[in-house]
Amino acid sequence: MTIDELLRELVQAFADRQLFLVGGSLRDQLLGRESKDLDLATDAHPQETRKRVSRLADAVWSVGEKFGTIGMQKDGLKAEITTFRADAYDGVTRKPQVAFGTDIHEDLARRDFTINAIARNLHTDELLDPFGGQRDLEDGLVRFVGAPPERIAEDPLRMLRAVRFCAQLGFELDLAAAVAIAESVGELRRISWERIRDEVDGILVSPRPRDGLRLMIDLGVAEHVLPELLVLHLPEPGRHHMKDVLEHTLDAVEFIAPEKVLRYVALLHDIAKPETYSSDESGVHFYRHETLGAEKARAVLTRLRQPAAFIEQVTKLVDAHLRVPFYSSEWSDSAIRRLMFELGDQLEAAIALADADVRASDPSDYAEFQVRLRELRTRIEQVGEAAELARMKPMLDGIEVMAMLGLSPGPKVGEVLQFLLDQQIEGTISTREEAEEAVRRKFGGHGR
Repeated sequence: MTIDELLRELVQAFADRQLFLVGGSLRDQLLGRESKDLDLATDAHPQETRKRVSRLADAVWSVGEKFGTIGMQKDGLKAEITTFRADAYDGVTRKPQVAFGTDIHEDLARRDFTINAIARNLHTDELLDPFGGQRDLEDGLVRFVGAPPERIAEDPLRMLRAVRFCAQLGFELDLAAAVAIAESVGELRRISWERIRDEVDGILVSPRPRDGLRLMIDLGVAEHVLPELLVLHLPEPGRHHMKDVLEHTLDAVEFIAPEKVLRYVALLHDIAKPETYSSDESGVHFYRHETLGAEKARAVLTRLRQPAAFIEQVTKLVDAHLRVPFYSSEWSDSAIRRLMFELGDQLEAAIALADADVRASDPSDYAEFQVRLRELRTRIEQVGEAAELARMKPMLDGIEVMAMLGLSPGPKVGEVLQFLLDQQIEGTISTREEAEEAVRRKFGGHGR
């Protein structure tokens, strides 16, 4: 089934009701972009909508029913159908007092931006655009519906949403919107970190994350969301001193692939440079900024309520972000295996970060780094799978070690096991017999 076929079935199901294509799906249509999901608005109330779509859907969900939204899926396509809304805000929280309406114009008037306040009547194909959203789509402009301060006061999260739409669509922010946001950034305190996180995620994985982050900084939004960025105006080491650490960071985010983990690692990899900055006759230094950076990254991600596993993944990569750029042909095979063991299934992410990091530094170094990186990849292929190395365990267990060496449980047993693991990582032992011989040779003990 195609999108058009699903729309035809929905039009039939709502033949005696109003039904409009709205929101992102209509915006994508007007921009000539493909949209896999549908956003629709109707005068039917949620219970009625659920009954109507149940006849044709493979699955129906009503998680957002109290807000008027019924979701459905048909042949892998998704649609959300929302009853016309005429909400009221209390000015304290971002949660509206939900009220259902009967007029599409009233529904459009409560929306955030003009580019989201357009509707297509699916019965007549008439396009409703009471706030000039089509013109703003043509001009590449994000503009609030009505008075910007009023829209922001209703829901301060709209400030971050404005930035996200600019980053996702490559649009400019309307001047009146920019002024209102700059004057209202303190209202973000009313918004939960979970909601803020979702918008920051969207900005970072957008096609233009650099522009989005720069806009957050220029508007004052970053001061309340990512204040750590504001102190990155430090000289970046390099022969040409072309940019400071902040500009380097923004470029690294732009250069890396649009995956959430990679974009956050690029954003946070140099976050501790202000605390580790020093300079002498040999130049600028940031000693151990990667270690402190991992700690700071953890604090930032915890504040943003990111999942624990995601935090561990990002902080590990921040801590290790200098390993790949420092590779040289003088590295031994043992050093390659050690790198693969320590990074495990994060090896490719570490390589991607290194590529963006070096590219965002002195461009004159980038071509030479590419040569070294190709050599490193060749040597990695010769060793094998990094993930397998990461799962490696000592070939003897603690009980066997105690029996061999006549030891009781204690730190010495751990020392022996770590020795064994190190030898395995370096490739000097590969069988149980070799492991036993290595233990006897290193620690003494008796045979069995």
